[in-house]
Amino acid sequence: MNRLSLTLALAASLVLTGCSGIDKNEGPRPGVRISDDRAPNQRLNLDTVVILDKSLQDRKSGKLAIENSGARRTAAGTVEAYAVIRNRTDFPLQIEGRTQFFDSLGLPLGAPSQWQRVYLDPQSINGYRELSTGTGEVAHYYIEIREGR
Repeated sequence: MNRLSLTLALAASLVLTGCSGIDKNEGPRPGVRISDDRAPNQRLNLDTVVILDKSLQDRKSGKLAIENSGARRTAAGTVEAYAVIRNRTDFPLQIEGRTQFFDSLGLPLGAPSQWQRVYLDPQSINGYRELSTGTGEVAHYYIEIREGR
């Protein structure tokens, strides 16, 4: 047999074996959790701050450090999520932050907030804050930080 005949025979056998019956795995399938040490952020961690831009979070030349973060309930019943951010560079930085709030089951309560600009002087600390629009059902927050655009 020549190469072309062999390739055609192999392709025909693959097609025939693929059509030999009903796929028992047909239909919706549950999500699969990724367990890989090389992907430590494979899932959404609530009540945390995430730095989106790699240039800001590189371990060797990391420009930012999140010193503290949390949330507290205000007198009005809303939730204020906050982050204390350190500029580790010798030059001023412009960053942006936004927050999404979640209920006790981890379901999003509306869309994320608008991006809010934060200015950081060289080797300084500044804070980012966002208030929820809802009151009683807010249980978790998720803050995203990116380089200013």
